[in-house]
Amino acid sequence: MESPAVLDRDVPPAPVVETPPAVSGPATDTTAAAIEEAFASTSVTSPSFGGAELLEVSPDELSIGANTRRDVVLDKDFVRSIGRHGVREPIRAYRDSNGTLVVHDGQRRTLAALKIKREFVRVIVEPRPDTDETELERTRIVDQVVVNRHRLDITGADQVGATQQLLELGLDARAIARECSIPLKEVETTVRVAKSDLARKALEEGALDLTQAAVVAEFSDDDEAVASLTECATTRLEQFDHLAQRLRDRREETALRQETTDKLTAEGVTVVDRPDNLSFGKARRLTDLRTAPNTKPGIKISPKRHESCTGHAVYLDYHGWKPADERVIPVHVCTDFAGHGHAERNAGAGKTTFSSSTTGRVAGPMSEKEKEARRTVIKNGKAWDSAVKVRTKWMKTFGARKTAPKDAASWIAQMWAEGGTDLRKAMEADHELAATLLNIKPKAGRTRYNRKATHPIADAAAKATPGRATMINLMMLLGALEAGTDRRRTWDTPTAAQVSYLTKLKTWGYALSPVEELVVAPRDTSATATAAVEKADSTAIDGEEEGEAGEEEPDGADDSREPTISGDEVPAGQDDSYTDAGERTGSAVTATGQDMDLAA
Repeated sequence: MESPAVLDRDVPPAPVVETPPAVSGPATDTTAAAIEEAFASTSVTSPSFGGAELLEVSPDELSIGANTRRDVVLDKDFVRSIGRHGVREPIRAYRDSNGTLVVHDGQRRTLAALKIKREFVRVIVEPRPDTDETELERTRIVDQVVVNRHRLDITGADQVGATQQLLELGLDARAIARECSIPLKEVETTVRVAKSDLARKALEEGALDLTQAAVVAEFSDDDEAVASLTECATTRLEQFDHLAQRLRDRREETALRQETTDKLTAEGVTVVDRPDNLSFGKARRLTDLRTAPNTKPGIKISPKRHESCTGHAVYLDYHGWKPADERVIPVHVCTDFAGHGHAERNAGAGKTTFSSSTTGRVAGPMSEKEKEARRTVIKNGKAWDSAVKVRTKWMKTFGARKTAPKDAASWIAQMWAEGGTDLRKAMEADHELAATLLNIKPKAGRTRYNRKATHPIADAAAKATPGRATMINLMMLLGALEAGTDRRRTWDTPTAAQVSYLTKLKTWGYALSPVEELVVAPRDTSATATAAVEKADSTAIDGEEEGEAGEEEPDGADDSREPTISGDEVPAGQDDSYTDAGERTGSAVTATGQDMDLAA
């Protein structure tokens, strides 16, 4: 066994302190007079009890003895607690043959007191058993294991109960965090649970842990959500985070839609549900219409001019991946374009609609099978958006590891050897997502176009251990593959790299959501199995049902803009500044659609 190391420090003179109250018990003789005299100037001694003494001594006087705990962790909260409240539980020690106080139980408390330069700590000095060294070591090890092994932390329900009482006694979350030396974020979690009867009850009944109960507290006003979360925690715990995120996203979408609806209604605009079919029904987007059949083809109706039409209305589209203030998209429509004398924008001169013989259109609305496929596109797109948030959060935690999984190095080599567009694009983008996942801040002056300064990831790798360097390399690869995923394509027709990517995350402990499981699941690639979804895909770009394949746009047409000239029609392609957010924004497909899709 390693011999105790005596701490050789100058001991400051002790101030006058109040003697602790006497503890009842049979009186016993103290140690030798010489030893007592040696410690009298720096210790405050209470009467002895049960053969032990209760002292207040400078932590400099203590020597750390042998201990079963090899990795001594002095976390910030623990040290802060010792600094604020002192050592509430006395350190246990004995005096060796030289009279030195050797810590038998309480090395963390001793080291924390030294770290913050605590003036005095409480110490119970116990008589050293008069036995051989082997028996002493046996007793020490057993005692230290028993003392630490059988300590029981307070339960989440106990912590919530205590928090609730402190709230009632006038402390807020910040004060509780300060007084109890607990991270503010953790206290705020506890406070949320304490203020929710439903969450607190579920916690007390053992249905949820504290973290899960805090999530339930978010939805205290939604009984259905609470029931779903509670059921998920007991039957499908691995899906709890995914369900919670979908519920958050659904709630946010509902709130943003309602906010926009209220605003438009107050302005006198009629808000309607998204029409089932914007290609063959009565309703059309204004961007697909011209004023009348005799108007020159290709000229769009401006929303301002159309306000006088009794069929003027908007429906709300939703782009969940955009910033919150850009997610709800009002799309201008005429609810009965033919009945109000309008014509399809690119129909022939004098005609109201296209002729299927000239456009190649397949006449008629979508079949029920095609509608169901479209609903699948919308539902899975929304589910993918939610899953990205959970997956990204998991990868940030995963990316903090000191070493990579054992099979990571081989997989990294395989993926870089195969290469691919996603890896090339990540390098061209200067590994932007990887830096985020690694929590590495950008370097001033370093951009994807100006690379004179070294990359901050390269700086981190240069200082890393071999194990951590491999982990950094892995996160660059994961960031590249993640950036290459698509909310519409990946769950339906993933690349081999994407299948490998999600499979590895699952192997390393990430719980795939149902829509992510579609990526790694065996799939039927036959034409009959994918035809309906492909048809739905062609009519569900950015959450809008686009025109049928074969529809031609006039040369120079710019579908991303609407006219700004009040009351006038503007030829397609004119470079004006009014943007109709209801237009096509790219090849990505949003998980949007009608309100009924919210519950999907």
